[in-house]
Amino acid sequence: MQQPLKIKVFMDASPSGIEEQTNAWIASVSPITIIKTETVVTALAGKPNEGTHPCIVVTIWYEPPLPDRERPGFRAG
Repeated sequence: MQQPLKIKVFMDASPSGIEEQTNAWIASVSPITIIKTETVVTALAGKPNEGTHPCIVVTIWYEPPLPDRERPGFRAG
């Protein structure tokens, strides 16, 4: 049975921060299948009437690994 997609969102002001977060996360949850990614760059204000700062948002839609019994070709011994 197909599992619903999971979503992971990362936010940071710097590209290197996003890269570090996503690489650490992918290493911790592998193996996964990434279905789609989306990146948005926007400006956020920390408090009302303050200046804005850049914010990068990366959204990853993924499928977690299937349990052995749900894998195609799995045979119980």
